[in-house]
Amino acid sequence: MSKVSLSNLEISIPDNLVVIPKTELDRLWNDELVGRMWGITDVAKRLGISDKWVRNEILYNPRFKLEIENLKLQGVVIKGPGTSPWRFQASKFGPWLDNHIQNFKWS
Repeated sequence: MSKVSLSNLEISIPDNLVVIPKTELDRLWNDELVGRMWGITDVAKRLGISDKWVRNEILYNPRFKLEIENLKLQGVVIKGPGTSPWRFQASKFGPWLDNHIQNFKWS
């Protein structure tokens, strides 16, 4: 963190806003995902792309096959038989997406 010395600096914070430590913000974001399950549409919405893209570029992509299979074994990714929908444990799949975001083929 850089430090700048300014005398008589005053910052006004509107009544509808609060300042909290980053660690608290991180905890709140994490708590928002705990106990939640996502469908493909939820994942697509978070990434700003289509359901089809999630299937083709993540779930059925050979590059991620082993990892997705491991996530299935851990119960993080759930795919029932046939046309059953995909389900994702948000608190664990969200960080997986963050860790792999640079590896996705966006174009």
